[in-house]
Amino acid sequence: MILSPFLTDLDSRAAVKGSRDPLGIQSIWVRFGRHVVGNLSTVSNSVRDFTILILGYHFAEQVAEAIGPGTELTTFLKWEQFAGYARANVNQETGFRGTERVWQNLEANTVTLSAESRHQILSSQKLYGLWGLYTVPARSSGLLDGSPARLTKAARDIVEELYLPRLAEAGFKDGKRIVELLCQEKVRIEAGGSHQKLLAAIAALIRPSYAAKERIFYRDHLLYGGSKDSTDKRQQELVELLAPKLSGFVFDWSPAAVRGLAEEAECRGEAWNPLAFRLRRIAVAETILAPASMLFIHLLGCDNSTLEQLADRIQQQWGSKMTTVDLEELSHLRAELGGGDDVAGARWVAIAQTMAKGDYRQLIRHLLAQNRAVMEQRGGAAAWIEEQNGKLKVSMPEERGDLPPQMALASLWRFPYFLNSLASVTFQLREDNHG
Repeated sequence: MILSPFLTDLDSRAAVKGSRDPLGIQSIWVRFGRHVVGNLSTVSNSVRDFTILILGYHFAEQVAEAIGPGTELTTFLKWEQFAGYARANVNQETGFRGTERVWQNLEANTVTLSAESRHQILSSQKLYGLWGLYTVPARSSGLLDGSPARLTKAARDIVEELYLPRLAEAGFKDGKRIVELLCQEKVRIEAGGSHQKLLAAIAALIRPSYAAKERIFYRDHLLYGGSKDSTDKRQQELVELLAPKLSGFVFDWSPAAVRGLAEEAECRGEAWNPLAFRLRRIAVAETILAPASMLFIHLLGCDNSTLEQLADRIQQQWGSKMTTVDLEELSHLRAELGGGDDVAGARWVAIAQTMAKGDYRQLIRHLLAQNRAVMEQRGGAAAWIEEQNGKLKVSMPEERGDLPPQMALASLWRFPYFLNSLASVTFQLREDNHG
């Protein structure tokens, strides 16, 4: 399974890989995306990672009752390591978080479970493992609640009614042996030796196939958002549209594909119009945000170039004007593009207007103004690019990005809107994938 970088609503890691969001686009696509995907993040795309998470919180609570509070994090880290070694050693999985270190450590056949950095399966397992990356989506999905976080009744029920009985069937009643091991500060686990039966029992819980009861549970909480659904059932409707179209974990997103989903939603009746409305807004937004982002990255490699030279280059690449921008549709997006900042909203409309008119020199100036405004909002940091005497002065040089060809503009798709995670989880839970 392919995993990608994480994000919550406004997590700083939400930016597209390799970007520090110089145009402030992250908050825009998050805002648009949350209308149709209310609970998932960009990397909470593995159903079995949610399984490991809720089991981890269960075992952490059991250990805290046995040896005292304040141990929850260290217990969870050790459990995540345990599950990782089971996934690799028994299920022969790759692609999960910590894969590289897990497989390297297993070469010695004996591994250590510990919260110490040298035993962690990621550079910072707290931040980049399931504790840091899945806890917020799990809360939004109705799996965790309270402070400190504890399993909700629904999550506790699935643990007690499905997962613990499976452990009992394998000879580990109530998972007590797991709790005993996790109570220890360090645990030596022998893969292929005395702990192989326990590794196999854990691996059986997290195989990439799902019983009917599991599919219903995860469908209701991950795909439909559980009782905390913030999309007024738009997410559930989108899942119904997506499911029959998926041939794998990844869907080929594009403005046209999203508009196609919107049209299909409209055909299902008036009740589906809110979903169609939100999907159309995402499609329109991306026709502006994606080329704006790629053009700005290109400009970072154009220090000392004149605006005239750059405008000519863009025209040669994108034509006399960008026909992919729908100004009529865009006019309705001004407030949401600005996120309550009318000046910012007007600036994004101006960016779109110059795209549609082919006024590329003014387009560059608008992008520079947007970057300058974003930097000022972040505490007065210097703009990445300034115009001086008709030339660009780049103060934050990065690897230069190529401009996409004109024929690629219509299908250009750069920002996730949390849609990839929804598609991935939908595919994993689709009934025809399981016997």
